[in-house]
Amino acid sequence: MDEMSSGGRGTGWFVVLSDCVAGAAVAAAFHKADHRIVRHASGRPWLIGQWGDEELMVASAGSARVAVVGDCSATPSQLRHAAEGLRALTDLDTVGHRWAGSFHLLASAAGRVRVQGTASGLRRVFSARVGEAVVAADRSDVLARVLGADVDEEILALRLIVYEIPHPLDQRSVWRGVEAVAPGHWLELRDDRTARQRRWWSPPEPELSVTEGAPGLARALVDAVDLRTRGGGTISADLSGGMDSTPLCFLADRGPAHLMAVTRMGIDASQDDAGWARRAAQYLGNTTHRLLVPESVPAWYTDLPRSGEGMDEPTAGARIWAQLRDLARDMTAAGSRLHLSGEGGDQVLEAARGYLHDTMRSHPMVGWAHLRATAARLRWRRTDTARAVLDRRSFSDWLTKTAADLAPYNPLHIGPDLGWQSRPALPVWATPDAKATVRALLAKAATTAEPLAPTRGQHGTLTRIYATTPTCRNLTRVGAEAGLPIHYPYLDDRVLEACLAVRPHERSNPLAYKPLMTAAMRGIVPDEVLGRRTKGHFMAEMHAGLLGNRTDFAELLDSSHLAHLGLVDPDALRHEALGPYTARTYLLSVENALALEAWLRTALESPSASDHHPKERTCR
Repeated sequence: MDEMSSGGRGTGWFVVLSDCVAGAAVAAAFHKADHRIVRHASGRPWLIGQWGDEELMVASAGSARVAVVGDCSATPSQLRHAAEGLRALTDLDTVGHRWAGSFHLLASAAGRVRVQGTASGLRRVFSARVGEAVVAADRSDVLARVLGADVDEEILALRLIVYEIPHPLDQRSVWRGVEAVAPGHWLELRDDRTARQRRWWSPPEPELSVTEGAPGLARALVDAVDLRTRGGGTISADLSGGMDSTPLCFLADRGPAHLMAVTRMGIDASQDDAGWARRAAQYLGNTTHRLLVPESVPAWYTDLPRSGEGMDEPTAGARIWAQLRDLARDMTAAGSRLHLSGEGGDQVLEAARGYLHDTMRSHPMVGWAHLRATAARLRWRRTDTARAVLDRRSFSDWLTKTAADLAPYNPLHIGPDLGWQSRPALPVWATPDAKATVRALLAKAATTAEPLAPTRGQHGTLTRIYATTPTCRNLTRVGAEAGLPIHYPYLDDRVLEACLAVRPHERSNPLAYKPLMTAAMRGIVPDEVLGRRTKGHFMAEMHAGLLGNRTDFAELLDSSHLAHLGLVDPDALRHEALGPYTARTYLLSVENALALEAWLRTALESPSASDHHPKERTCR
């Protein structure tokens, strides 16, 4: 490796070049004096970018090169063994499963290159044709910068959807000319200047009971947390008192690193996170517990117009951008070298609600009990529930039907949604052109789309995970820019697999809270702490943030890029965002539109955007 300077851990990027003349010819477009280079055995540039010394490990054996970028439990000898045994790039399909962590896996052999992210989608791969070569990168804006790419307004229209963009459109890049590699696939760069995506991962068959699956989850989580704590020093972690962050703290407390556990107190007196966090902290011997009162933490949506900074796509993380930035600065000043987050726990530990539809057929008695309890809790109407249960549409038919609907959500009546994933809805301020664009994209996708898994519950669970990882991926960078890399152990592939291997109706139970985690952590987390059956909510924070930052919102909407593109009715959007919030106001749609506006401002107007995109910035 050429020794050159790099940024802090988690703030960098890398591009991957094919081992051919065309790949070498475009290297100059990415390489600057402060960038690092790793070369193919041929001497041509293979990896170019910025990364910390501990973020990249490379092993060579003859003409083969294997590398991991990120957090990986593999030792140098294990990586070298993988390189020595490399006969074909497909030999690496199972290698990554042996190692804990979250990392990119890269290889170069016999003139061909493998570029692989994670099955969860937390670590992504993007590609673009630059000159005569296809180039891969871990960030879409790195490729967009070199291409001088425009933002794709069709994808922005899709991004108006709340909450989940239907598969497979959810994987589309927001930049023209930049393609996203689907999670569970790797990109093959060939020496003939072509590339193709190849599958390396599929979700496991959900065949295990909670009793059978709990030990596997426990091992995966222990390994995931050990990887982060084995370097010693000081680390920090969220401690909400819930069943996601709390187990991580107990596992970290057993390691060689000193833990600073952070609890944000809610502004709603009925929010009981702080009480449960205090209860848990009493059992943590190698931990300092910090309680943050609401007055010491930036409100949600603070500095929203700046929240696109550091993000290569718009995400829901805009709501806590300032909060996370300040937390990262404070924890870094206190000596923390990384931060553990429980985000992703809900998505992997619980099945999407479509599992009820599956279970009514595979285990009717269990399905009926779960359906009855869920319907009672959510106050579903009987006729709506019966209609949802009797629906037998294939994924393609379901997608076709959603293309013809797209009606806004009514918060007063969100009925039973037992489809393949959450019903896509467009807000009331979406223009007819935006609706037509989304309908056309959905209808076209429906003609060839295949589900991510054979059953609704497993497919829906994967789409929930894929909807979460973009936010986590970008917030990781926000934290790192402030000095504190954020880690999400629940989105490590081994943890994900351990959860998905358990039957959906056993890891999700309306009569028991996260039973898989309870079983996995028995003996590690005290029973008193495992006994929590409530979950903290943050509606008060959302309302307070939306009401307290209206001056910023008004300024943002005065020069709306979404309106300029013809995607939103500016008057209708301003009325919803700045008018009185009623019981019928779907606040997630408001938040989503504001986050899109903030990201577009950064992408199109900031000085860094001009530097990254030398040609005139437009959206076509």
